[in-house]
Amino acid sequence: MPTKAKKNLFPYESFPYRLELKERTAWFECQEHMDREIARYKLRPKDYKKSCKRGHKIVSEKNKTVVKKTVAKKKQVSKKREDMLCPSMKYKTIQFDKRINILNPRYK
Repeated sequence: MPTKAKKNLFPYESFPYRLELKERTAWFECQEHMDREIARYKLRPKDYKKSCKRGHKIVSEKNKTVVKKTVAKKKQVSKKREDMLCPSMKYKTIQFDKRINILNPRYK
């Protein structure tokens, strides 16, 4: 009696997530990419079937926790330290006497 050949549902080693639609099948590297595809085409749960390889997990939307990202404040650096780290061009202008008298100098 001949045995049935097993159909390979995951033909690509690096794509463990599978999304089966009515008209096509797609494989993904991670669940986020699969979720993005579902959101892009506004698919409903009755329109597709999710699956993954052994050793991988599909996390449902209900169980996901939202992690708020906090922005780190810039550390205050003293002015002296700031000048040492990135010195700015500081210069002083030299002012000469406006009444130049080279021919008849006045001596005291």
